[in-house]
Amino acid sequence: MPATSDGRARPRRNPQVPKTIDFSDIDFDIFTDLLSFYVRTVNLLVSRDLDGQMEALEVAGGTGKISTLLLVGRNPGIRPSVLAHFILKDRSAMGRLLDQMQQAGLVEQKIAPEERRARELYLTGKGRRLAEEVRAVARRQSADFFSILSGEEQADLLRILRKVYVGYVEQAPTGE
Repeated sequence: MPATSDGRARPRRNPQVPKTIDFSDIDFDIFTDLLSFYVRTVNLLVSRDLDGQMEALEVAGGTGKISTLLLVGRNPGIRPSVLAHFILKDRSAMGRLLDQMQQAGLVEQKIAPEERRARELYLTGKGRRLAEEVRAVARRQSADFFSILSGEEQADLLRILRKVYVGYVEQAPTGE
């Protein structure tokens, strides 16, 4: 990514920017001052960028595959309902996601020995290998995407977003 005069990476240009009209005087109405507008828009941008970076891996496209892969990898035996809670998926969406990941040979479900009706999730060998690749790509993508912010700004943004997440998702990681 090309650098600006102060050494920071220049923001990526959006290839979807209309080239045939002057849009410099568009009035953004209340969006100018709405956090939700910027959070949603940045989410779309970062998601597109991450999908592009993950394109060659089996977790490209859709939502929840990366989170599932990494959380199951770090929490062997996690139950689908607990995983769904933290990645904000409803029961049916979680079931479809797990089916896809099982068919791809990334995740396996086992019956909990102490509670025969409960299922536990584990990564397969293939899933563990993919998780390592995903971690590397995700770290690199995040560093590149947010390189327009200083290290201090990135730390502040992470702290603020984590606080909002924790405020809405019970027992979420605090990072402290």
